[in-house]
Amino acid sequence: MQQCTCTEAGTSTAEKEPLCTQPNEIGLVPIEEDPLIGETPQGTLQSWLTPNPLFYVRNHYSFPTSEDTASWKLVIDGNVSNQLELSLDDFRQYPKQTLPITMECAGNNRSDLQPRVPGNPFQNGAVSTAIWGGVPLCEILSKVGIKSGSIEVLFEGMDGGEPIPGVTKEQYLRSLTLDMANNPNVLLAYEMNGEPLSLEHGYPLRLVVPGWYGMASVKWLKRISLITEKHRSFFQGDRYIIEEDDGTATPVEDIQVKSLISWPQAGGTLTQQSHNISGLAWSGSGHINRVQVSSDGGDTWEDAKLVGPRYEFAWQQWNYSWTPTSKGHYTIVARAEDEKGNIQPMESRWNRLGYVINGVKPVCVNVS
Repeated sequence: MQQCTCTEAGTSTAEKEPLCTQPNEIGLVPIEEDPLIGETPQGTLQSWLTPNPLFYVRNHYSFPTSEDTASWKLVIDGNVSNQLELSLDDFRQYPKQTLPITMECAGNNRSDLQPRVPGNPFQNGAVSTAIWGGVPLCEILSKVGIKSGSIEVLFEGMDGGEPIPGVTKEQYLRSLTLDMANNPNVLLAYEMNGEPLSLEHGYPLRLVVPGWYGMASVKWLKRISLITEKHRSFFQGDRYIIEEDDGTATPVEDIQVKSLISWPQAGGTLTQQSHNISGLAWSGSGHINRVQVSSDGGDTWEDAKLVGPRYEFAWQQWNYSWTPTSKGHYTIVARAEDEKGNIQPMESRWNRLGYVINGVKPVCVNVS
Protein backbone atom coordinates (compact mmCIF):
# COMPACT_ATOMS: atom_id res chain seq x y z
CA MET A 1 0.00 0.00 0.00
CA GLN A 2 1.16 3.54 -0.68
CA GLN A 3 2.48 5.08 2.49
CA CYS A 4 1.01 8.25 3.94
CA THR A 5 2.96 11.22 2.56
CA CYS A 6 1.22 13.92 4.55
CA THR A 7 3.18 16.55 6.43
CA GLU A 8 2.76 17.16 10.11
CA ALA A 9 0.26 19.82 9.22
CA GLY A 10 -1.76 17.20 7.43
CA THR A 11 -1.52 18.60 3.91
CA SER A 12 -1.21 15.83 1.35
CA THR A 13 1.67 16.19 -1.09
CA ALA A 14 -0.72 14.83 -3.68
CA GLU A 15 -2.28 18.28 -3.85
CA LYS A 16 1.04 19.61 -5.14
CA GLU A 17 1.29 17.13 -8.01
CA PRO A 18 1.38 18.97 -11.36
CA LEU A 19 -1.24 16.61 -12.79
CA CYS A 20 -3.83 17.73 -10.25
CA THR A 21 -4.82 20.53 -12.59
CA GLN A 22 -8.06 21.95 -13.83
CA PRO A 23 -9.62 20.06 -16.75
CA ASN A 24 -8.99 21.42 -20.24
CA GLU A 25 -11.65 22.78 -22.59
CA ILE A 26 -13.26 19.38 -23.20
CA GLY A 27 -13.34 18.64 -19.49
CA LEU A 28 -10.51 16.12 -19.21
CA VAL A 29 -7.40 16.42 -17.05
CA PRO A 30 -4.74 16.69 -19.78
CA ILE A 31 -1.85 14.25 -20.03
CA GLU A 32 -0.72 14.78 -23.65
CA GLU A 33 -1.97 16.85 -26.59
CA ASP A 34 -0.76 14.82 -29.59
CA PRO A 35 -1.87 12.13 -29.47
CA LEU A 36 -4.70 13.31 -27.23
CA ILE A 37 -4.59 11.68 -23.82
CA GLY A 38 -6.68 12.82 -20.87
CA GLU A 39 -8.11 11.55 -17.59
CA THR A 40 -11.61 11.70 -16.22
CA PRO A 41 -11.66 14.39 -13.48
CA GLN A 42 -11.75 13.09 -9.93
CA GLY A 43 -15.12 14.73 -9.25
CA THR A 44 -16.76 12.79 -12.07
CA LEU A 45 -15.66 9.50 -10.51
CA GLN A 46 -18.58 9.85 -8.12
CA SER A 47 -21.01 9.18 -10.97
CA TRP A 48 -22.00 5.68 -12.14
CA LEU A 49 -22.26 6.74 -15.79
CA THR A 50 -19.48 8.88 -17.26
CA PRO A 51 -20.62 11.72 -19.57
CA ASN A 52 -19.10 11.31 -23.03
CA PRO A 53 -16.98 14.51 -22.92
CA LEU A 54 -15.49 13.37 -19.59
CA PHE A 55 -14.80 9.74 -20.56
CA TYR A 56 -11.03 9.24 -20.44
CA VAL A 57 -9.12 9.28 -23.74
CA ARG A 58 -6.04 7.17 -24.47
CA ASN A 59 -4.57 7.12 -27.99
CA HIS A 60 -1.26 5.83 -29.34
CA TYR A 61 -1.38 7.81 -32.58
CA SER A 62 -3.13 10.93 -33.90
CA PHE A 63 -6.80 10.73 -34.86
CA PRO A 64 -7.78 9.73 -38.38
CA THR A 65 -8.93 12.71 -40.46
CA SER A 66 -12.44 13.43 -41.70
CA GLU A 67 -11.20 12.41 -45.15
CA ASP A 68 -10.26 9.01 -43.75
CA THR A 69 -13.73 8.47 -42.31
CA ALA A 70 -15.79 10.04 -45.12
CA SER A 71 -15.92 6.92 -47.30
CA TRP A 72 -15.42 4.43 -44.48
CA LYS A 73 -16.30 0.78 -44.80
CA LEU A 74 -15.22 -2.14 -42.63
CA VAL A 75 -13.56 -5.02 -44.44
CA ILE A 76 -13.79 -8.54 -42.99
CA ASP A 77 -11.35 -10.86 -44.73
CA GLY A 78 -8.55 -13.37 -44.22
CA ASN A 79 -9.19 -17.08 -43.78
CA VAL A 80 -12.88 -16.83 -44.70
CA SER A 81 -15.17 -18.09 -47.45
CA ASN A 82 -17.09 -14.84 -47.86
CA GLN A 83 -15.27 -11.53 -47.59
CA LEU A 84 -17.53 -8.70 -46.43
CA GLU A 85 -17.43 -4.93 -46.76
CA LEU A 86 -19.89 -3.13 -44.50
CA SER A 87 -20.89 0.50 -44.15
CA LEU A 88 -22.18 2.14 -40.98
CA ASP A 89 -25.71 1.96 -42.42
CA ASP A 90 -25.22 -1.79 -42.88
CA PHE A 91 -24.43 -2.14 -39.18
CA ARG A 92 -27.56 -0.23 -38.24
CA GLN A 93 -29.66 -2.86 -40.03
CA TYR A 94 -28.72 -5.42 -37.39
CA PRO A 95 -30.52 -5.56 -34.02
CA LYS A 96 -28.66 -3.24 -31.66
CA GLN A 97 -27.26 -4.59 -28.41
CA THR A 98 -26.45 -2.24 -25.54
CA LEU A 99 -24.20 -3.03 -22.59
CA PRO A 100 -22.95 -0.92 -19.67
CA ILE A 101 -19.20 -1.51 -19.61
CA THR A 102 -16.43 -0.06 -17.48
CA MET A 103 -13.24 0.51 -19.46
CA GLU A 104 -9.90 1.02 -17.75
CA CYS A 105 -6.53 1.84 -19.28
CA ALA A 106 -3.90 -0.77 -18.38
CA GLY A 107 -1.72 2.09 -17.13
CA ASN A 108 -4.29 3.67 -14.82
CA ASN A 109 -2.66 4.82 -11.54
CA ARG A 110 0.82 4.48 -13.07
CA SER A 111 1.92 7.54 -11.07
CA ASP A 112 1.45 5.48 -7.88
CA LEU A 113 4.37 3.16 -8.64
CA GLN A 114 7.64 3.69 -6.80
CA PRO A 115 10.19 3.92 -8.23
CA ARG A 116 8.49 5.78 -11.07
CA VAL A 117 8.31 4.17 -14.50
CA PRO A 118 8.06 5.79 -17.95
CA GLY A 119 4.70 6.16 -19.66
CA ASN A 120 1.63 8.31 -19.18
CA PRO A 121 1.54 9.24 -15.47
CA PHE A 122 -2.14 8.50 -14.88
CA GLN A 123 -3.64 8.98 -11.44
CA ASN A 124 -7.17 7.60 -10.76
CA GLY A 125 -8.88 8.87 -13.89
CA ALA A 126 -8.03 6.48 -16.74
CA VAL A 127 -11.23 4.56 -16.05
CA SER A 128 -14.81 5.37 -17.08
CA THR A 129 -18.16 3.72 -17.70
CA ALA A 130 -20.51 4.08 -20.67
CA ILE A 131 -23.45 2.25 -22.18
CA TRP A 132 -22.10 1.01 -25.50
CA GLY A 133 -24.39 0.23 -28.42
CA GLY A 134 -23.64 -1.83 -31.49
CA VAL A 135 -23.61 -5.29 -33.02
CA PRO A 136 -22.13 -8.39 -31.36
CA LEU A 137 -18.92 -9.30 -33.17
CA CYS A 138 -20.00 -12.95 -33.33
CA GLU A 139 -23.03 -11.89 -35.40
CA ILE A 140 -20.76 -10.51 -38.11
CA LEU A 141 -18.30 -13.40 -37.91
CA SER A 142 -21.15 -15.83 -38.50
CA LYS A 143 -21.67 -14.29 -41.96
CA VAL A 144 -18.18 -14.79 -43.37
CA GLY A 145 -17.72 -18.56 -43.29
CA ILE A 146 -14.69 -19.01 -41.06
CA LYS A 147 -12.37 -21.60 -42.58
CA SER A 148 -10.64 -24.42 -40.74
CA GLY A 149 -7.31 -23.43 -39.25
CA SER A 150 -8.39 -19.98 -38.07
CA ILE A 151 -7.17 -19.39 -34.53
CA GLU A 152 -7.32 -15.61 -34.03
CA VAL A 153 -9.20 -12.56 -35.18
CA LEU A 154 -7.02 -9.54 -36.01
CA PHE A 155 -8.34 -5.99 -35.65
CA GLU A 156 -6.76 -3.07 -37.49
CA GLY A 157 -7.44 0.57 -36.71
CA MET A 158 -7.15 3.50 -39.08
CA ASP A 159 -4.56 5.09 -36.79
CA GLY A 160 -0.89 4.38 -37.33
CA GLY A 161 2.66 5.68 -37.07
CA GLU A 162 5.90 4.97 -35.22
CA PRO A 163 5.01 3.25 -31.92
CA ILE A 164 8.15 4.76 -30.43
CA PRO A 165 10.92 6.72 -32.17
CA GLY A 166 13.01 4.49 -34.40
CA VAL A 167 10.53 1.62 -34.62
CA THR A 168 9.01 0.81 -38.02
CA LYS A 169 5.64 2.44 -38.66
CA GLU A 170 2.59 0.23 -38.22
CA GLN A 171 -1.16 0.50 -37.75
CA TYR A 172 -2.66 -0.06 -34.34
CA LEU A 173 -3.21 -3.83 -34.30
CA ARG A 174 -4.60 -6.21 -31.70
CA SER A 175 -5.98 -9.74 -31.90
CA LEU A 176 -8.35 -11.96 -29.92
CA THR A 177 -8.52 -15.73 -29.88
CA LEU A 178 -11.36 -17.10 -31.94
CA ASP A 179 -13.13 -18.24 -28.78
CA MET A 180 -12.91 -14.78 -27.21
CA ALA A 181 -14.02 -13.09 -30.44
CA ASN A 182 -17.14 -15.27 -30.43
CA ASN A 183 -18.11 -14.14 -26.92
CA PRO A 184 -21.60 -12.63 -27.46
CA ASN A 185 -20.73 -9.65 -25.24
CA VAL A 186 -17.88 -8.43 -27.46
CA LEU A 187 -19.30 -5.51 -29.45
CA LEU A 188 -18.65 -3.63 -32.65
CA ALA A 189 -19.88 -0.35 -31.21
CA TYR A 190 -21.13 2.74 -33.04
CA GLU A 191 -22.90 4.38 -30.08
CA MET A 192 -21.80 5.58 -26.66
CA ASN A 193 -24.39 6.57 -24.05
CA GLY A 194 -27.04 6.74 -26.75
CA GLU A 195 -25.04 9.09 -28.97
CA PRO A 196 -22.98 8.37 -32.10
CA LEU A 197 -19.33 7.73 -31.30
CA SER A 198 -17.25 10.88 -31.33
CA LEU A 199 -13.98 10.88 -33.23
CA GLU A 200 -11.84 10.70 -30.09
CA HIS A 201 -13.69 7.56 -29.00
CA GLY A 202 -13.41 5.69 -32.30
CA TYR A 203 -15.94 6.96 -34.84
CA PRO A 204 -17.23 5.40 -37.05
CA LEU A 205 -16.83 1.98 -35.36
CA ARG A 206 -14.77 0.50 -32.56
CA LEU A 207 -14.30 -2.80 -30.83
CA VAL A 208 -15.39 -3.02 -27.19
CA VAL A 209 -14.09 -6.02 -25.22
CA PRO A 210 -15.85 -6.10 -21.82
CA GLY A 211 -13.75 -7.17 -18.85
CA TRP A 212 -10.42 -6.47 -20.60
CA TYR A 213 -8.18 -3.45 -20.28
CA GLY A 214 -8.82 -0.74 -22.86
CA MET A 215 -5.92 -1.59 -25.22
CA ALA A 216 -8.03 -4.49 -26.57
CA SER A 217 -10.91 -2.22 -27.66
CA VAL A 218 -9.46 -1.07 -30.98
CA LYS A 219 -10.77 2.29 -32.24
CA TRP A 220 -11.47 3.44 -35.80
CA LEU A 221 -11.76 -0.13 -37.06
CA LYS A 222 -11.06 -0.53 -40.77
CA ARG A 223 -10.31 -4.24 -41.09
CA ILE A 224 -11.04 -7.50 -39.30
CA SER A 225 -9.09 -10.53 -40.50
CA LEU A 226 -9.28 -14.21 -39.61
CA ILE A 227 -5.72 -15.46 -39.21
CA THR A 228 -4.10 -18.89 -38.84
CA GLU A 229 -1.12 -17.91 -36.67
CA LYS A 230 -0.76 -16.03 -33.41
CA HIS A 231 -0.43 -12.31 -33.99
CA ARG A 232 2.47 -10.28 -32.64
CA SER A 233 3.01 -6.57 -33.14
CA PHE A 234 4.42 -3.73 -31.07
CA PHE A 235 1.22 -3.29 -29.07
CA GLN A 236 0.76 -7.02 -28.65
CA GLY A 237 4.12 -8.40 -27.65
CA ASP A 238 6.44 -5.49 -26.94
CA ARG A 239 3.82 -3.62 -24.91
CA TYR A 240 0.88 -4.65 -22.75
CA ILE A 241 2.83 -7.42 -21.10
CA ILE A 242 3.99 -8.10 -17.54
CA GLU A 243 7.56 -9.35 -17.47
CA GLU A 244 8.05 -12.27 -15.09
CA ASP A 245 11.16 -12.96 -13.01
CA ASP A 246 12.03 -15.95 -15.20
CA GLY A 247 12.16 -13.80 -18.34
CA THR A 248 8.78 -14.82 -19.72
CA ALA A 249 6.01 -12.33 -20.41
CA THR A 250 2.35 -12.54 -19.42
CA PRO A 251 -0.05 -10.61 -21.68
CA VAL A 252 -2.21 -7.96 -20.05
CA GLU A 253 -5.83 -8.99 -20.56
CA ASP A 254 -8.50 -9.16 -17.81
CA ILE A 255 -9.09 -6.12 -15.63
CA GLN A 256 -7.98 -6.98 -12.10
CA VAL A 257 -10.23 -6.36 -9.11
CA LYS A 258 -9.93 -2.78 -7.88
CA SER A 259 -11.67 0.02 -6.01
CA LEU A 260 -11.31 3.73 -5.53
CA ILE A 261 -12.55 6.23 -2.97
CA SER A 262 -14.59 8.95 -4.68
CA TRP A 263 -15.24 10.95 -1.52
CA PRO A 264 -13.61 12.37 0.53
CA GLN A 265 -10.69 13.59 -1.52
CA ALA A 266 -7.13 13.43 -0.27
CA GLY A 267 -6.04 16.29 1.98
CA GLY A 268 -9.57 17.28 2.97
CA THR A 269 -10.62 18.46 6.41
CA LEU A 270 -13.75 16.92 7.94
CA THR A 271 -15.80 17.68 11.02
CA GLN A 272 -16.20 15.18 13.85
CA GLN A 273 -19.62 13.93 12.75
CA SER A 274 -21.06 11.18 10.55
CA HIS A 275 -19.76 11.12 6.96
CA ASN A 276 -20.66 8.99 3.95
CA ILE A 277 -17.47 7.60 2.43
CA SER A 278 -18.24 6.55 -1.13
CA GLY A 279 -16.53 5.01 -4.09
CA LEU A 280 -16.52 2.58 -6.99
CA ALA A 281 -15.24 -0.98 -7.42
CA TRP A 282 -14.84 -3.14 -10.52
CA SER A 283 -13.34 -6.35 -11.89
CA GLY A 284 -13.02 -8.06 -15.24
CA SER A 285 -14.00 -11.34 -13.60
CA GLY A 286 -17.60 -10.44 -12.81
CA HIS A 287 -19.70 -8.71 -10.17
CA ILE A 288 -18.23 -7.11 -7.08
CA ASN A 289 -19.43 -9.05 -4.06
CA ARG A 290 -17.83 -7.08 -1.26
CA VAL A 291 -16.09 -3.81 -0.44
CA GLN A 292 -14.40 -3.20 2.90
CA VAL A 293 -13.26 0.14 4.31
CA SER A 294 -10.61 0.93 6.90
CA SER A 295 -10.09 4.29 8.59
CA ASP A 296 -6.82 3.28 10.23
CA GLY A 297 -4.66 2.47 7.22
CA GLY A 298 -5.74 -1.18 6.95
CA ASP A 299 -5.40 -2.36 10.56
CA THR A 300 -9.15 -2.98 10.91
CA TRP A 301 -11.89 -3.35 8.28
CA GLU A 302 -15.66 -2.98 8.05
CA ASP A 303 -18.05 -3.82 5.24
CA ALA A 304 -19.37 -1.06 2.99
CA LYS A 305 -22.83 -1.16 1.45
CA LEU A 306 -23.12 -1.94 -2.26
CA VAL A 307 -25.56 0.48 -3.89
CA GLY A 308 -26.80 1.53 -7.32
CA PRO A 309 -26.96 -0.47 -10.56
CA ARG A 310 -25.42 -3.93 -10.66
CA TYR A 311 -24.12 -5.23 -14.00
CA GLU A 312 -21.55 -7.86 -14.86
CA PHE A 313 -19.17 -5.59 -16.79
CA ALA A 314 -19.75 -2.24 -15.05
CA TRP A 315 -18.36 -0.86 -11.84
CA GLN A 316 -20.26 -1.07 -8.56
CA GLN A 317 -21.00 1.94 -6.38
CA TRP A 318 -20.53 1.57 -2.63
CA ASN A 319 -20.75 3.71 0.49
CA TYR A 320 -19.83 3.46 4.13
CA SER A 321 -21.11 5.53 7.05
CA TRP A 322 -18.18 6.65 9.18
CA THR A 323 -18.10 8.71 12.36
CA PRO A 324 -14.57 9.63 13.51
CA THR A 325 -13.93 8.70 17.12
CA SER A 326 -11.66 11.70 17.72
CA LYS A 327 -9.96 14.61 16.06
CA GLY A 328 -6.76 13.95 14.16
CA HIS A 329 -5.27 12.49 11.02
CA TYR A 330 -6.87 9.46 9.33
CA THR A 331 -5.75 7.19 6.49
CA ILE A 332 -8.83 5.75 4.75
CA VAL A 333 -8.49 2.78 2.40
CA ALA A 334 -10.92 0.50 0.59
CA ARG A 335 -10.52 -2.96 -0.90
CA ALA A 336 -12.84 -4.96 -3.15
CA GLU A 337 -13.61 -8.63 -3.71
CA ASP A 338 -15.29 -10.04 -6.82
CA GLU A 339 -17.66 -12.99 -7.21
CA LYS A 340 -14.79 -15.34 -8.06
CA GLY A 341 -13.06 -14.61 -4.77
CA ASN A 342 -10.36 -12.31 -6.16
CA ILE A 343 -9.38 -9.74 -3.50
CA GLN A 344 -7.77 -6.40 -4.25
CA PRO A 345 -4.17 -6.54 -3.00
CA MET A 346 -2.73 -4.13 -0.50
CA GLU A 347 0.29 -3.57 -2.75
CA SER A 348 0.44 -3.03 -6.50
CA ARG A 349 2.93 -5.17 -8.36
CA TRP A 350 5.76 -3.01 -9.66
CA ASN A 351 6.61 -3.67 -13.30
CA ARG A 352 8.80 -1.90 -15.82
CA LEU A 353 5.97 -0.81 -18.13
CA GLY A 354 3.59 0.24 -15.38
CA TYR A 355 0.51 -1.90 -16.00
CA VAL A 356 -2.23 -3.37 -13.80
CA ILE A 357 -1.81 -1.08 -10.79
CA ASN A 358 -4.63 -2.27 -8.54
CA GLY A 359 -3.27 -2.05 -4.99
CA VAL A 360 -5.34 -0.15 -2.46
CA LYS A 361 -4.84 3.60 -2.56
CA PRO A 362 -5.06 5.56 0.70
CA VAL A 363 -6.93 8.80 1.11
CA CYS A 364 -5.66 10.89 4.02
CA VAL A 365 -7.94 13.38 5.76
CA ASN A 366 -7.89 15.49 8.89
CA VAL A 367 -10.73 15.67 11.40
CA SER A 368 -10.97 18.93 13.34
